[in-house]
Amino acid sequence: MIWYLDREEVPDVEDLPPEVLRYLVERAERAAGRYQRLEEYYRGEHPNLKGRKNPDEVQVAVNYAKYVVDTGLGYYLGEPVKYDANQVSRNRHGAEGKKVVDLCPVLECYDAQHISEVDQEIGREMGTFGDCLELCYASSGEKPRPRSACIDPRCGILVCDSTVEHNKLFALVWDRRESVTGERYYAVTVYTDRTVKHYRSADLKTAVFSQWGETEEHFFGEVPVIAYENNGERQGDFEQIISLIDAYDGLMSDRLTDKKKFVDALLVFFGMTLREGDEGRLAREKFLDGAPLDARAEYIQKTFDEAGVQVLADALVREMHKMTMTVDMSDEKFAGNSSGQALKLKLLTMNLMVKNKMRRMEKGLKERLKLYNRWLYVMGEMDPVEGNEVDVVFTVNMPIDEGGVIDLVTRLQGIVDDQTLLSQLWFIRDPAEALKNIREQKTKEGEAVNGGAGDYGAGTAGRA
Repeated sequence: MIWYLDREEVPDVEDLPPEVLRYLVERAERAAGRYQRLEEYYRGEHPNLKGRKNPDEVQVAVNYAKYVVDTGLGYYLGEPVKYDANQVSRNRHGAEGKKVVDLCPVLECYDAQHISEVDQEIGREMGTFGDCLELCYASSGEKPRPRSACIDPRCGILVCDSTVEHNKLFALVWDRRESVTGERYYAVTVYTDRTVKHYRSADLKTAVFSQWGETEEHFFGEVPVIAYENNGERQGDFEQIISLIDAYDGLMSDRLTDKKKFVDALLVFFGMTLREGDEGRLAREKFLDGAPLDARAEYIQKTFDEAGVQVLADALVREMHKMTMTVDMSDEKFAGNSSGQALKLKLLTMNLMVKNKMRRMEKGLKERLKLYNRWLYVMGEMDPVEGNEVDVVFTVNMPIDEGGVIDLVTRLQGIVDDQTLLSQLWFIRDPAEALKNIREQKTKEGEAVNGGAGDYGAGTAGRA
């Protein structure tokens, strides 16, 4: 959750009034209902499954909410994000003074904690809730390292000022806990640009927040909480089609209920009366003897238009995919004999959707890298790195023409720089490191060739 306050209301973020903490926690509790509803839809706990229903009615939930979120997530985060370091000139008026950016310390921290899993969780919560928070902290091992954790937006609040820049003031991570004695209380952790403080309160009415534990310092240089927004409205991927999901659930439930009633049709006998025991015998043996010659039996069945129901179901599915800008992969007309260009046009809307996600996520990932860099710089393990010195590279996870990509990269040699060409190859994770390895390999090969030529020349001269 992201909230905005006038800076005058919190002149000293290191000494927050209890009223401010109570106000923010209350706001978070009010917003939790919307987040809870969205999570229930994502998990398949739809409203039509709740409550007691008629046992003769069938209730099903078709989880298009999860389908929409996971399809988009796998499309742009199916492959781990790459970080490409640029060589930026220190002199704005000339090309000399190139600065070589070394991202190895940060990437080692990423690899140690499998940062791609954190990215996946962030992307999932962005698509589900519309926004989420990431907390950067120092690990508790013998050698502390910077780490990241995805914070549930129901339990995290990033407070920014009310200016157009929305500068970060502080952040709260809170939870309702219960002690071993059964006492329930609010636990609130406040993160500022310098410190971390822990507070407790028995309830929000009294607004008595007492600090417990010592004030801790961190070395991230600013508030170590990052906000990710799914879009400008902070809406989830499926939030605008919830009514269509409910309609589809109702249609499928009624369809199965009608089918069940169709199977459980009534058997009516004309011109005869069943004797005692005939019902059980008919159910067991599916045969009844002794009926009059003019008697007959018929089933009373409920008729329904199956084709018309399917047309309505297909229309709802099309609208859900259109409103969420996702592609129906099960559509028989999606692939067929379409050319590569035609498939790209069909994926255009989905590409537009994930491009917007990638732009917004790139901003947060650069902010994370900035926090890690600041922490490692204070520890003397890394030089300062500016945001424009690093490119965040997303790999769209879709079938590619491997031979065509290799052919394109080969033909562009000498026109485009080698590092950019290497970044186009799907199997190269770190283009800068790959370029460095190529140069080292060429240097060793050159030394071997020159050394062999020198020995050959000396031997020839001796023989002469």
